[in-house]
Amino acid sequence: MQFSISEESRNFIEKVYAKVQAENKAILGRAGLFLALNEGVPDSFSPESDGVTMRDDTILGDELPLLVRAAMNHRAGKTLTDEEYRKYFKRYFDFGCHRLRQIWEDSGEDWIKFISLLSELGGNNAHFVEEIGNSNIPITDVPVKLQILRTAESWLVNASGGNGLMVVSGKPGRGKTQLVLDLLVQLSRQGVRFLFFDMKGELGINNTSQEQMTERNAFFQKTQANYTQLITDSIPINPFLRGVTEPENAQIATEVASLVKCFASQLGAIQENDIRDAYQELSSPDFPSLVEQLQQRSTKGVSQSILKKINDFKLFADSSTAKTVAQWLNRSQVIDFKKLGSDNETKSLAVAFILNTIMRELKQLPVKNNIQPLKMVLFIDEAHLLLPKEGKSGLLATLARQGRSSGFPIWLASQDADAFLVTGTGKTQTDFSELADCGVHFSPETLSESQQKKILGKPIYKTFSEGEALLRLRNSEPCIGTVRQFWRDEGN
Repeated sequence: MQFSISEESRNFIEKVYAKVQAENKAILGRAGLFLALNEGVPDSFSPESDGVTMRDDTILGDELPLLVRAAMNHRAGKTLTDEEYRKYFKRYFDFGCHRLRQIWEDSGEDWIKFISLLSELGGNNAHFVEEIGNSNIPITDVPVKLQILRTAESWLVNASGGNGLMVVSGKPGRGKTQLVLDLLVQLSRQGVRFLFFDMKGELGINNTSQEQMTERNAFFQKTQANYTQLITDSIPINPFLRGVTEPENAQIATEVASLVKCFASQLGAIQENDIRDAYQELSSPDFPSLVEQLQQRSTKGVSQSILKKINDFKLFADSSTAKTVAQWLNRSQVIDFKKLGSDNETKSLAVAFILNTIMRELKQLPVKNNIQPLKMVLFIDEAHLLLPKEGKSGLLATLARQGRSSGFPIWLASQDADAFLVTGTGKTQTDFSELADCGVHFSPETLSESQQKKILGKPIYKTFSEGEALLRLRNSEPCIGTVRQFWRDEGN
């Protein structure tokens, strides 16, 4: 059935639907309609004149028209004729958009607060709140700017022609973590999601420090990120899949075995082949089935032990319970690796499996108005764990060069700026500091003069104090200043 909505309602939906993380305009329209049905429309409400004609099934899909009609009949206290239903539908739809606009303004045009306020209203609207806040990795195709130094120019993260790569280096206690948290909140405020690999457990629960817990709670409230503590919790995806054809499956098996070998220094060619051959025999590959297959093949030693450890820790879901990558990344994620302690081999391999799974999802997004659309920022703390050897840098180098065009720019943080240079020859050498669009360095005094010229652009004859850093943006002169800190700035 056709009905008309006001120009005001149409303009509100056009302007706001992407900002509140709705996958499409219909989801926001449904939320408004059900909010109005839940609250009722005041007699004093007078909708504007018609602006555009639509069909009710465009908003409601195939399953909801009968439900909505029944709700309208209930509100009217009678069975509505088609003409009466059309008028009621317009009135409730326009009032719902009017209420959504009020909530949007009350939230200060902050999409997280908007969802929170909408959630508090509950009722029949609850399902549509979930749809808004948890759509499949929305695309942000407007400029995303981050303030890094308090008095310097902002960084346009998604400018056309860049790669969105950022590197952050600094000794402990200089302010690196506080900057990272502030940047992630800044991203969230602009509708961009993130996947933060928290290798040291900076965002873990610390019952001995009320100050830290207050700050932690504020971070999760402002970003609405999901928190996963490994060993206690599992990452709800399965990084393995079976190829459609035998040659494709053989290629995937080779890829998995090669990935394990890159991060298990003691793994040899024979063990790598064992993993590849065992993988190819699986109908629904996952960690439990791969470990079992290796045991049945009487494969012992490193190839079985490292995979068995990941399986015993239940770091990933099995094939029967796993979510898709899109389902998992429908909101920002923080993965806490602290319980893995000093087991850097398992930490780095788990990160590698996640990144490799995401890389399979990469699809190029066309540039729009000189802006490269964004889906999600991948931020790896303690990135040196994935960088020391030539083979390990392959994933990060590929993401640094290709991830941005698919909406997945990568950010790296490490204590030492020289950790971002992966030595090798030809194509195996990658200098992430040189490749980066943005570099933030808290401890340049740890570098030699030649390294400072290469990484920072020039020698720095200055000792930096806490909270002070050098910012180097591509095609700009480096500048020094006070960095933003989450405890003080809170992403505002």
